Amino acid sequence: MTDHQNENNRAKNFVLHIPEEEMQYGAPSESGEKESLSSFSDGHPRQPKADKKAVKKEKREAKKEHRRRNRIKGGRNRWTFRLVWLVMVLLLGMTMGLYLVDGTNDLLGATRTGKGTVSVPLPEDPTVDDIAQALYKAGAIQNVEFFKLYCGITSNEESFSGGTYELDASLDYEGLINALQSQKNLETVTVTFPEGYSVRQIAQLLEENKVCSADDVLKACQSDDFEEYDIVAEIQNEDDLYYKLEGYLFPDTYDFYKGEDANSVLSKMVYNTSKKLSTDLRDAIEKKGMTIQEVLTLASIVQAEASDEADMYKIAAILENRLESGSSVNIYHLDCDSTTFYPYRTKEDVPEDERDTYVSRYDTYTITGLPAGPICNPGIDAIRAVLDPSTEMSGYYYFCHDKNGKAYYARTQAEHEENMREAGLLE
Repeated sequence: MTDHQNENNRAKNFVLHIPEEEMQYGAPSESGEKESLSSFSDGHPRQPKADKKAVKKEKREAKKEHRRRNRIKGGRNRWTFRLVWLVMVLLLGMTMGLYLVDGTNDLLGATRTGKGTVSVPLPEDPTVDDIAQALYKAGAIQNVEFFKLYCGITSNEESFSGGTYELDASLDYEGLINALQSQKNLETVTVTFPEGYSVRQIAQLLEENKVCSADDVLKACQSDDFEEYDIVAEIQNEDDLYYKLEGYLFPDTYDFYKGEDANSVLSKMVYNTSKKLSTDLRDAIEKKGMTIQEVLTLASIVQAEASDEADMYKIAAILENRLESGSSVNIYHLDCDSTTFYPYRTKEDVPEDERDTYVSRYDTYTITGLPAGPICNPGIDAIRAVLDPSTEMSGYYYFCHDKNGKAYYARTQAEHEENMREAGLLE
């Protein structure tokens, strides 16, 4: 019998015996526990269908909750972003608004603090930046960048020449530009006024430098054209004054145009005085119980009488002693030589036909207390001396100087006469 026939016989005779119990219930495990259904692919127990549905449901709910939290978080982020964006827009708008308001006011000249005319020096072939900076320094504009922007928009970036120009500080941008482009370059002159110069001396010096005539200056000093300055508006007893602006023309170095208007010249000097009288000085004047006019008047006498700065503080103290307690020692006048011939400096300055009979309304040998106004234009040191006189001169009522400026101080008339002899003032 062949091998093939044997295999066929074995296949025909093959019988599989499975107990009936195992077919119905499955064979019991050795441990006696019911076996779980297993996957034929991985061998892990299969979960019931009900458990699978529960897991899927939990996953769906978890995803929904995650999406809900993301929506809430996203909404909050969007509101935060919108709020920050809105704040930034508002701040930017406010900043731009303020810039435009400030620039527009300057463009129109609405908030200028400059007074009268100003001198504006420009270099050769000036750029717009050169012009803007020069105008700003002169007080003709307050916003450099806005002026440059205006020049760019209006195509006014050229046609400017170097030189010094006299401009009205109250002009708007267009007026300033037109003045710079049309005005001829004016010749300027620098003038220095020493401390203690009187109005008449200032007028003469201005005429000598061909700035303006002395007569025009003297007339302007008696006018009411400078009431815009608070220090001038507060002047009292005007009818008793020789020159209303005496004491208010600060001694300093100035640049003027040749042929400049007298009011323009004096305006610069009064403005300088107003600036020099700082808030601290004005507070000190008020604390002293004096007016600006009284301080300038006493300071002008101190300026005219003292030989140097240290002497100013001592003379200020002596004059204060005379004013406050002089009557207790039979002293009723300031007796200062510098006031005798005002508004002239000396007897020789008095017109010849009046010289022998001239009597000044300011003569402190005849009037009681201070004269009606200043006798010259004091510097800042004399003003400070009046506000803070020397404490070393308590009880002193007299002073004098020799021909070299050496000062002598005395408590009594007898001491004073001895000092005058030593100074060569008495034989």
